[in-house]
Amino acid sequence: MEELLRLDHPDYELMVYCPSYNKTYKKAQTCMRVGQNDEALYSIYKWDNNASLQINGEQLKQEKKYRSIFFENTDYQFWISFKNKEVEDAWINTPLKSIQDNFMFNQNNRVLFGHLNYGNDIGKAEINIDYKLKNGKIKHSQLCYDVLSIKLNYHKDLKKIINDIEKEYRMLSIDFLRKTYHTFGVDNTGETPDIIWWNLFKDIQHNFIQAVKSIIDKPRNQLVQRELYLRADQLKHLSPQHEMQLAEHRQNRTHLYRTEVPSISINTVENRFLKYCVNVILEKFSDLKNRIIKGYKQLSEKYMTSLNDQEHELKRLAHHPLFRTVGEFHGFTQESLVLKQATGYSEVYHDWILLSCGYDLKEGANSLELKDIAKLYEIWCFIELKNIVKELLGNEVETNYSKKPEKKFITQLGKGELSKVIFSKHNIELAEICYNPKNNIENQDQQVTIIPHTASYTVSQQPDIILQLTRRDIKQGIKLTYLFDAKYRIENTKNNVDTPPDDAINQLHRYRDAIFYKDTTTNQLKKEVIGGYILFPGNGEDSAVEKMNFYKSIEKVNIGAFPLRPQDNESKELLRKFLKKLIWECPTYQILEQTFSHKEMMLTFSKPGSILLVPISKGHSYFKDFKERNTEIHYYFGKIKMGGVYEHLNFQKYDYFVPIIEGKIRDMYRIEYASIRHRNDIPGIKTKENVSPTDFRVYMKLTSPSYLTGVKQFVPIRYSNIDYKLFFKEYDSITEVIKEIL
Repeated sequence: MEELLRLDHPDYELMVYCPSYNKTYKKAQTCMRVGQNDEALYSIYKWDNNASLQINGEQLKQEKKYRSIFFENTDYQFWISFKNKEVEDAWINTPLKSIQDNFMFNQNNRVLFGHLNYGNDIGKAEINIDYKLKNGKIKHSQLCYDVLSIKLNYHKDLKKIINDIEKEYRMLSIDFLRKTYHTFGVDNTGETPDIIWWNLFKDIQHNFIQAVKSIIDKPRNQLVQRELYLRADQLKHLSPQHEMQLAEHRQNRTHLYRTEVPSISINTVENRFLKYCVNVILEKFSDLKNRIIKGYKQLSEKYMTSLNDQEHELKRLAHHPLFRTVGEFHGFTQESLVLKQATGYSEVYHDWILLSCGYDLKEGANSLELKDIAKLYEIWCFIELKNIVKELLGNEVETNYSKKPEKKFITQLGKGELSKVIFSKHNIELAEICYNPKNNIENQDQQVTIIPHTASYTVSQQPDIILQLTRRDIKQGIKLTYLFDAKYRIENTKNNVDTPPDDAINQLHRYRDAIFYKDTTTNQLKKEVIGGYILFPGNGEDSAVEKMNFYKSIEKVNIGAFPLRPQDNESKELLRKFLKKLIWECPTYQILEQTFSHKEMMLTFSKPGSILLVPISKGHSYFKDFKERNTEIHYYFGKIKMGGVYEHLNFQKYDYFVPIIEGKIRDMYRIEYASIRHRNDIPGIKTKENVSPTDFRVYMKLTSPSYLTGVKQFVPIRYSNIDYKLFFKEYDSITEVIKEIL
C-alpha cells in the first residue's frame, strides 16, 4: 500500500495510508462535478519549519494549496517511526479520549501507530504529536490540514452554510435585544460587529460597576454564631452544660470549653453571588476587548484607553479585599429577597441578567465552531426552508419565534417549541415551521407529538422539520401538515443526477403512516401527514431531476426528495416552485384529493357561497387575460344602480372565481380582494372623460390560477345548467361545481 503523505522530521518520520483514497477522491469529484485538479479539492497544509512534507512524492511548500488527502467518513492509518533513540514514549495530544485510544506506542521499535476517521467533522484539523525523551524532556510537533466534505464544496458551501446560520442567529439576537433597546440596529449586511455590541452594552456595564461599588462600600451582613474554645476563667456566661463540664474538669485548669459567640459575617449567599458576577463579567469583557482591538486596527487612542480602563476597573473590583472573606457561589437554594429589593443588590441582579444574556448571545454567534457538517446542513435546511416560506407569503407577513432564543442558540439549537416559527398577517396565522420537534410525551397507550391533536401509537416519531399551512378554504383549526427530513447523504449518481438514500425515503413513509390525527368530535383516528420530502445535497440540472423517480413520486404519492445545495440558487428552484404551489396555487380540495383517508377527505367549505362561477364575454378587455391564463387579472362588471340587484350583495364573501370561456372551464382563481370602485379607478382600463360620478362597478383582483379539474386544458360544460342572463352563479363547494356543470 502506497503512502499518501510523508512528513520527514529530524526526530521522526510520519506516513499516512488510506486503502480507499482513490475511490473517495473520485466520489468527491462526482458529487461536486469538478475536475481532478479543481481548487474545490485542494487543502492547505502547515507543519514544523524544521521538517519537510511530501504528498504522492511531490515536495510541498508551507501554507500553499495542494491536493487534499483528508476527507470526511474515511479511514486513515498513521505510522510514526522515531529516529531519535532517546524517545521512550509518544502519544497524540488531544482532549478526545476516543482518538487517544486509537493510537499505540511500541517502545521496542519506537513506533506510534493508529487509525483516524473524522466522521462528519470537516474543517481545519491538526494532529499534535508529543514524545518524551529519556531525560524527561517532552517535545511537541504538529501537522495542520483541512478535512474536506465529499458531497459539498468545503471552501464555498461550508462558508455559505455558516454565514446563513450566523445571519439567522444574529437576527434572533437583535430581536431579543430590541425588546429592551429600541434604538439598536444592524449594519447593511445584517451583522452585529463587536464594537457596535459594546456601544450598546457599555452603559449597562457602567451601571453594573457602580452598583457593585455601592455594595462594597456598605455590604449586607448577617449575624452568625462563631465557635470558640476558652479556658474556664475566660468564660463570661455559664450555660447549664458548661456547669456540668466545669464540675467534671475542675482539676484540669488548662481544659478548653466550647462556646459560641455572635459575630457579624459578610459571607452571605448574595455576596457570594456578587463575587461570581464580577469574575464572570471580567472574563467575558476581556475576551470582547481583545476581539475589538484585534478586529479594528484604526481605533483611536482614547477609545482603546477607555476599554483598558474598563478592564482595569473590573480587575480592581474582582481583587477587592472584601471578596477575600467571601466564599465561592454554588447557586441559590431558595429565592433571595435581598437581590430583588435591597439597594445596590437589585441593580446588580437586573444588570447581570442583561449582561449575561447579551454576552452569551454574542458569544453564540462568535463561537460557531460546530464542525459536524451533517448537523450544520440540517440546521441550514431549516433556515432555508423558513426563508423560502417567508418570501412566498410576502413582505407584510410577521415572523414570530414562539420563545426567545436560548443562550448559544445555534450550537445547541432548541428543539420543538423552542424553534417553532409562526408566520402571520393581521393576527391571522398563515403557516408555521418547526425544527426537530422532539417533544413526545409518553402516555399509557400513545406518544403525544408536538402537532396538536396528534399522536403516535407505536414509537416516538422525530422528523427534522414540520411545515403546517393554514388555508382559507378549510374549516377553522385544521392545518395541512408536511414533513421534511434533511439528510447529508447521497446514495448514487444516475444520468448525472445524484439520488437520495433509499432508507431515508422509506423513513418518510413510516412517518406518514405512524402519525395520526384524533378527531375530538368523532373520536376517530385519521391520517395527519399529507406528504414527506427529503432535502439532500444532490447535484443535477432541474430538467434532469424532474425525470427522476424520487422527484416524480412527489406528484403521485406525495413522498419524494429535493436537491438543496448552498451556493447553488438553481437547486432550490424546484423546492420553491413546490412550496409556491402548496401555499398559493393549489386549492385545498385538489391537495386532499391526492391523499388517502385523510382527516379532511370529505372537504366542505366553511363559508356558504364561497365560489363564484362567471361567464366571460369576448367584448371585455380581460377576456384575453383569462384565455392566456395570466397570473393577475383585474375583473369588473355591471353598473351598480340604486335599488339594483348588486347594491346590497356582499362580494367580499367569495374566495374563488371560476371563469367560463366560450362555454368551457379550465381555471380557478383566488379572489385576493373585492370592492366597489368608480369606473375610472379600476386598474388596467383606460379612463374616460364625461363619466358619470355615479358610475360604480364591482371590482375583483384575481390571482394564483390553478387547474380546476387537474386537466391543463379547457373542458366543455353542460349549457343547460348555466343561465347566461345572469352575471354569476355561486356554489358552496368545488364538488358541487363539477357535479352540476360537467
